[in-house]
Parts: sequence; structure tokens; C-alpha cells
Amino acid sequence: MRSIRKRIINYFLRIFTIPKVKNEIARYAKGFMGEASRYSTGIKGEAIETKEVFVILTRYIRKEKITKEEKKQFKRLVIDLLKGTGVFVPVMLIPLPFVSTLLLIIMDHLLLTLNIQILPSSFYPEKKQGLLTTDAIEKDLVKEISKEKLKK
Repeated sequence: MRSIRKRIINYFLRIFTIPKVKNEIARYAKGFMGEASRYSTGIKGEAIETKEVFVILTRYIRKEKITKEEKKQFKRLVIDLLKGTGVFVPVMLIPLPFVSTLLLIIMDHLLLTLNIQILPSSFYPEKKQGLLTTDAIEKDLVKEISKEKLKK
């Protein structure tokens, strides 16, 4: 039994120490770190936007004058708030937190490839750099193909 385990471990060690495989794993790890920072930045942005909604709502309740821009901003921020609640709450109700987080990330990426944004706007950067969209995937493939051609 131990010899089988040792063989399996040695097999995976050989595979993961191949330079090409190492580079791919590093690339995926870098992408994951980028996604993690995007989600943490999005959560911080949502907290700030929620505070802005609260300030505008407080002013409205006090019957202070609110400009048209503030009304538009309030509407957009409330929609974002409801969008986040509608996505996060059902996914986070799954008993295993790590699985629910992975499910959310996978669902977000699959829908992003169809240009559907299910998360609030603060989760998507203005320039869309580093997002897994069809355009980004196509650009990555073109880069990889051109690198391979240059090597040959």
C-alpha cells in the first residue's frame, strides 16, 4: 500500500517539476491572486457605496433637497446593493463556505464570458483589465500563439 502511495507521489512530483507545468501553475496562481484582489476591492467599494446610499437616504428622510445626480446615483447604488444581495446570500447559504466561494467565482466567470455581470459594478474595474471575458481570452490566446511562433 505504501509503495503505491510513494509511486503516486513521485509521479506527481515529476509532473509538477517540469518547467512548462511549473509555469502554468504559477500563471494560474497569479490569476487567482488577481481575482482575490478584485473581489476584496469590490467588497471595499460596495461598503463605500452603501455608506453613500445611507447618507443620501438620510438626507431624503430629513426632507433636505436632493439633486437629480444624487437621485440617479441613489438608484444605481440601490440596484447594485440588491444585485449583490441576490447573488451573495443564496450562494453563501451553501454549508461549505469554500465551496460556495468557488461556485460564486466560477459562476461569475462563466457569465462574464457572455458579457453578463451578476455582481455589483464595484466588482468590475472600469478598464476591464484582468477580467476573464471573451476578448481577454482571445488576446491571451493570440499572445501565447505569437510566443510559440517566436520560439520556433
